[in-house]
This record gives sequence, structure tokens and C-alpha cells, in this order.
Amino acid sequence: MIRAVCAVLAILTSLAPIPPRPDVDAVTFALAFRAGQADQYRNKQVSGSGVSFHGAVTERVADGSSRTSLVVTLGAADPDGKLTVIRTWDDFVAAERARTTLVIALSGPNLPVPSGSAPAALDFSGVYDGQVRTIMRVPQAADATVPDAGPCPGERPRPAAESKASFYCAPLLTGATATAK
Repeated sequence: MIRAVCAVLAILTSLAPIPPRPDVDAVTFALAFRAGQADQYRNKQVSGSGVSFHGAVTERVADGSSRTSLVVTLGAADPDGKLTVIRTWDDFVAAERARTTLVIALSGPNLPVPSGSAPAALDFSGVYDGQVRTIMRVPQAADATVPDAGPCPGERPRPAAESKASFYCAPLLTGATATAK
């Protein structure tokens, strides 16, 4: 009798729908990346919203083709992790100078190309599979007194990059989607 009950329960359990795992909040993920603890989010969906100040970036794919990639600024995070939303170019440059910019890079086959030179607000989602992307700070932030983290481990800027350019490392979400707000 007990075997029959266990068998019925096992069948019912296997037929029950598995609730989808909730997405990881982009700010939580980016702060964990900054603290060196991003591996706990490996192969998880990360979703959030932010502003693209960098515009579209053309990336080369392994098959030789190219596609649009984006860098999305989530805000400026102080050392305690308190986030300030950035909406204007001047606020963005100030955060770049202070080295507090919190960003995520997106790579996907159909990312939108922000129009014009104005910042574009985006909702996005993608999977963190451990990849990273080196980001160059805007030239207006070159006069910062705060040292920069430098390129991602194992990467270095192209020789043609400006000698005064400053770089930092950001997590890359693959299979990303984004929509303009």
C-alpha cells in the first residue's frame, strides 16, 4: 500500500509544472560582479533597465559576421552599493570621472540600434555565461584623479587606442534582448 501511494505521488510530482526561476535583477548582478562574486549567477537570466550612453558598438562574431552590441549604464554605485540613477550626459560623465559607473554589456542577434546621439533608455534581458567585455571610458573622464580598474583579465586595448584612454571590465550578457522605453 505504501509503495502504491509513493508511486502515485511520484507520478503527480513529475507531472506538476516547474515554476520558472525568477530573473536576477541587473543591479544585484552587476554589484556582485564588481565584488568578484558573479559566478553565483552563471547561466542565469539577468534582467533590468538602464541607459545606453555609449551607443551601438559593432562586434565581430566567430563566423566572421558582425552585429550590434550595447553597453547599458544601470547607474552610479557608491562603495556601499547605493545606486544613483543616471539620466543625463553630464551625470554620466561625472560618474565616469568618479569611477562609479555600473554597467552591463549586451550581445545578441537583434539588439536595437539607438538612434542619434541622445542617450537611449532600455529594458533588457540576457544570460550571464561568464563572459566579460572591456569598456573604454568616455574621453571627457580622462582627467579623473581616481585610478581605473583597467581592462578585463586577459584582454588589452588595441594599439590604436588613445594612450590616455581608460578602461574597465563589465559583465557580458549573451543572447540578450532589449527594447527602447
